Amino acid sequence: MNEKDLKYLFSSSVKNNHIINNNFFPTSEGVDSEIKIIEEGYFRSFDLVIAVLHKREDTDIKINSIGAYDHYYNLLMRTELLTQFADREKYRIDWIRFYPVELKSDNDILDKRLPNQILDAILTFGRSVLVLDEKHSRRVKKNYNAIKLLPATTIGYTGKDDYFEILSIFNRLVTNSLFNIPKRKLMKILMKYEFTDNPDKIFRCLANIQRINQKIAFSQLYNEESPILTNDEEEFLQKIVDIQTSSDKKQMRNLIKQTTNRKITDYT
Repeated sequence: MNEKDLKYLFSSSVKNNHIINNNFFPTSEGVDSEIKIIEEGYFRSFDLVIAVLHKREDTDIKINSIGAYDHYYNLLMRTELLTQFADREKYRIDWIRFYPVELKSDNDILDKRLPNQILDAILTFGRSVLVLDEKHSRRVKKNYNAIKLLPATTIGYTGKDDYFEILSIFNRLVTNSLFNIPKRKLMKILMKYEFTDNPDKIFRCLANIQRINQKIAFSQLYNEESPILTNDEEEFLQKIVDIQTSSDKKQMRNLIKQTTNRKITDYT
């Protein structure tokens, strides 16, 4: 079938809860959940964007699993994206989960563009969903180990009505792995330079810098002029401004000076 028909069938499958072996995302609307499906979502970058809204009155942050932690941490990392949607739809920001969907009909060729499309979805929303037509699904089942290597949840069309099935699950929400500070390496550096009085405090400061850097990177993906910072982050940046630092030229001169008297034999 063509992409338009596949898109219609998959949207119907999500709304009717017709995805077999689905334990990836809720598909039927209920009292405490709502589903919104956006076609050509996010500046036509994705075939579909599914917004699953988990309503709850409780406002306590309950981090009782890795998935829950990633969900809450994602609020800090993708603040602009979630805030825009929350304001437009009048929903609380922690209710929202996004699932970007890339559709591949049997008229489409699976080529080297696919990894880039999956990567774009992960960078923008933290996860990726790949939906395959019937023939593509049959091929994937024959080479199951290959599809498991993709960082995307793969869903295949069964060929019957609007029924699809889960072929593989990548159930991790990517929040900050591209920017993570290697804590073990950092601790070795702190010990080397004898910054051992309060290493946790130093790590928290660097983690704040990391998070602000992530926000800047993600906000560029969302075409926003500037990221939304929390009051704590603004206060932290203000404290950094008050720290006296050397210019780049001065640091370069010092590096050159430190190596002036070294000989080539020092490296042999």
